[in-house]
Amino acid sequence: MRPGKVLRDGPWPEGQPCWVEVQVEDVERASAFYGQLFGWTYFDHGPDYQHYLTARLDGRAVADIGPRPPEHTGEGPSAWLVCFAVDSTDAAAQRITRAGGTLLLPPLDVGTHGRFAVAADPAGATFAVWQAREYAGTQIAGVAGAVVWHHCLSTDVAASLAFCTEVFGHTVGRSHGPDGERHLVLELDGRPVAGIGEAGTDGSAGVSSHWRVRFGVGDLDTALKTITELGGSVHEGPFGTPQGRCARVADEQGTPFEVLEVGAEVPEAGEPL
Repeated sequence: MRPGKVLRDGPWPEGQPCWVEVQVEDVERASAFYGQLFGWTYFDHGPDYQHYLTARLDGRAVADIGPRPPEHTGEGPSAWLVCFAVDSTDAAAQRITRAGGTLLLPPLDVGTHGRFAVAADPAGATFAVWQAREYAGTQIAGVAGAVVWHHCLSTDVAASLAFCTEVFGHTVGRSHGPDGERHLVLELDGRPVAGIGEAGTDGSAGVSSHWRVRFGVGDLDTALKTITELGGSVHEGPFGTPQGRCARVADEQGTPFEVLEVGAEVPEAGEPL
């Protein structure tokens, strides 16, 4: 179940992870780190958008890096935020609360780009929903330097599954890992779009529910060396996944993410992840 290259210029289907972003205390340092690791270039949206940077890979939008709000300064490492495409943010907000979730940021317009809300599922995993207008979301995925997978680690897997089913219309499937273990996946129309599993299985103490973002790299060993040289850290791995060799890492400000070896060869464009 290795994802292939996806190029997309229009809105993503409802329930599909369509974007990732992170808010950090030092945007300049973060953009330098990811630029050197993934080959990203950046577009600065200017003062009207708090100088958010859109990262681009081969000229295509892949992620956002923005400043952390002052009220959250010093609260510890940031986290990558997974955004799900929806046809209507307001309708999705109603489904979220009806399904037992919590709205952390009620629906709001992001200029002319789209309509946005941030929420947590009943187990506490934070995510966002995005109604595209001028800004559809990621334009490239499934390759080195772009997102290749999203997965939720939950303290209550059953509650998170029921929530995703009700809010996004996901169904539940399974994939097989290299060790023969079967992994739960969320599907849309029979396509796997995200993974879900139990939080704390990696031995971490006091872990809360959260979403993880997995980025592709051409060669995992080289990427891990680059991460440490840039001031980041390797927390776990390499280890096997249904998609391939992977490692859990953090950038030089402590923001966690994962890197997956997808190889240097880029497959042709395919279906959405």
